[in-house]
Amino acid sequence: MKNKFPPISQVKDIYWVAHFLFLSAIYIIIFLNNKIQVKDTISVINYNCSFILLFLTYLIINYLFIKAINEKVIQSDKSLYQCLYSLFLVLFALSFFYFYNYDIYYVIYVIPIVLIALTCGTKLGVFSACIIAVNVLWLGKNLNNQDIALAICLIVLAWLVGQISHILFQHALQLAKERKYLADLIETFSEGIIISNSQREIILANNQVEQIFEVPKSQIVGKGESLLWANSSIPYHQWSPNFLNMEVEIGPKNYLISRYNIMSTDEPEKNNFVTVINDITELHQQREKLQRMATLSAVGELAAGAAHEIRNPLTTVKGFLQLLKEKWPDHSFAGLCDIANEELDRINSIVTVMLQVARPEFGEKQELNLNQIIYDVWELYTYSGVKKGIVYIKDLQEIPPIMGIDKQLKQVLLNLLQNAERACTKGDTISIKTYADDKYVYLDVNDTGRGIKPEHMDKILHPFFTTDPTGTGMGLAICNRIVTDHQGFIKVKSQLGLGTNFSLAFKRA
Repeated sequence: MKNKFPPISQVKDIYWVAHFLFLSAIYIIIFLNNKIQVKDTISVINYNCSFILLFLTYLIINYLFIKAINEKVIQSDKSLYQCLYSLFLVLFALSFFYFYNYDIYYVIYVIPIVLIALTCGTKLGVFSACIIAVNVLWLGKNLNNQDIALAICLIVLAWLVGQISHILFQHALQLAKERKYLADLIETFSEGIIISNSQREIILANNQVEQIFEVPKSQIVGKGESLLWANSSIPYHQWSPNFLNMEVEIGPKNYLISRYNIMSTDEPEKNNFVTVINDITELHQQREKLQRMATLSAVGELAAGAAHEIRNPLTTVKGFLQLLKEKWPDHSFAGLCDIANEELDRINSIVTVMLQVARPEFGEKQELNLNQIIYDVWELYTYSGVKKGIVYIKDLQEIPPIMGIDKQLKQVLLNLLQNAERACTKGDTISIKTYADDKYVYLDVNDTGRGIKPEHMDKILHPFFTTDPTGTGMGLAICNRIVTDHQGFIKVKSQLGLGTNFSLAFKRA
């Protein structure tokens, strides 16, 4: 998986340095062979005017080189720039030798030939070598074996470097195609895919990883994989090399993680790892919702079956108590009858609440705006809390309508505000907020009260669970049933001593 070829930016740097060293070598040769005295300032300044020409040449050569290797340039223009690059480099080298006629510096021809063969391939490399070879033979006053050997060596060198460059280029191109194919392939998966090397550094990741962790890929690739899982419920250092379907929590989200070890054929000690990430937050919520619905269904069946059988004896007992109270008007006995009646009323209210869980108040669903519902009941539902010194805050954003039953949603709001009020004391704050995204409309009720104990968090939406001695434990169960019937869900966050947040989500109409 590791790319053994340097990126194009490093290739550019190498060539720029090579061009600079080539031109600098020529400049130094000219300087030394003109025997310029360093103390002769005027001579040095006049001679250094050639530096301007060399610098312009350096800029032109690099410009042509960039165009010659640019993948975004169409092939015909790219070939043109390669020819111009080769021609300009050859003419510059030839002009130097024609002007100064220093035969002993023929060896410097190697540099432009190698640069051309590497950049432009075998054909232009050999062609440039032939031009320079002809120049070597032409300049020789007497044709000798050294000039012929130099010419042949330059041509062979150009062919050899060009062939090696072509092989490396094809290899690099094939590797780039395979990497692109792999990158395109993993982008088709709905799961998050992370490929990391033996040092646990991420070398490839798909767009799903960006969405899951909300971090750009540019900040992921090349970094340690452990950084992504810093807040995981199962620490990254405890992960085994291979595992399937490990559930992990990060903040409010749930993930199903599988990890595979890929053996490296060329370097067995260096393995790669593929991590597959499924965001199962919604699935987890659905599972919890189904469990709650099963519980509510059981309670509903119990309530529906028992309500009639319980209420009939209650009516009979209340009648006998009233009769006994009339026949024995003793004050203490009458007080006991009143207490018994109150307890019977309490039993009756519990049965009524159970029926509400089983069958919430019916009505026809219609388009509703949560903001309007809050406006309608705000003063009424916050009156008792304001009298206790609780501060209420309302933050209602513009939201789309939902499909719902007005009375049921008001009952949910009443239960949440009453629970928040019971958890708060004077000076605490209760805030309500509405907002929306492309799927849901949200209603958040937040308080700064005493909070909920961690061991109670999984039970608060279950029927009959309550920490209030006077409560029935059915209020939040009713809220959950109503929200579920409205194709929504409830999330609860709480910190003991700091407060609680109930977040309700309803599907947009």
